[in-house]
Amino acid sequence: MLPIVGVPATIHRGLAPYRDVFCRAEGFEHVERCVTGLILSPNKTLQGIYDAQVWPGGGQPSRRAMHAAVFDEALI
Repeated sequence: MLPIVGVPATIHRGLAPYRDVFCRAEGFEHVERCVTGLILSPNKTLQGIYDAQVWPGGGQPSRRAMHAAVFDEALI
C-alpha cells in the first residue's frame, strides 16, 4: 500500500461541519488524519494508521495525541 500523505478532499468536506467542536486546528487535523486512516489503512489500529501515513516533520505523533485531540480540548 502507498503511504497516506494527506487528508482526501471528500473526508475534509465531510468533517468540516464538526470543526467547531475542536478548540485547536491541530486537534481537528489529527482527527481528520485518523478518520482517513480508518477508511484507507488495512490495519485499523492507531499504530497501523500512524504507520500508513507520512507525518509532517518526519515524526509520528505519540499514542497520547489522539486522546489529547479528542478529550483534552473538550475540557478547555
